[in-house]
Amino acid sequence: MDKIQVLEEKITKVIDRIKALTEENKLLNVTVKTLKEELKKKEDELGSLKQEMKEVDRLKSDISRLSKERETVRAQVESMLQELESIGLE
Repeated sequence: MDKIQVLEEKITKVIDRIKALTEENKLLNVTVKTLKEELKKKEDELGSLKQEMKEVDRLKSDISRLSKERETVRAQVESMLQELESIGLE
């Protein structure tokens, strides 16, 4: 009879451990699902930020190009003003 009780106790412990591990597994699955959802959101945010960076780079390029064009126009205007001064038609 003693052996049967010992065996029953061992089986009960194994069953309890299985139940505990099953619960822990459920919680871990929920955590994994939540983390995957957060990862997806962050990946989407990253994609949006990459698009914004492309737009920022384009705008920087436009600013640089327009600044050069402005300097060219300014130089041309100054040159024309100097020509007008040289012929006395200010």
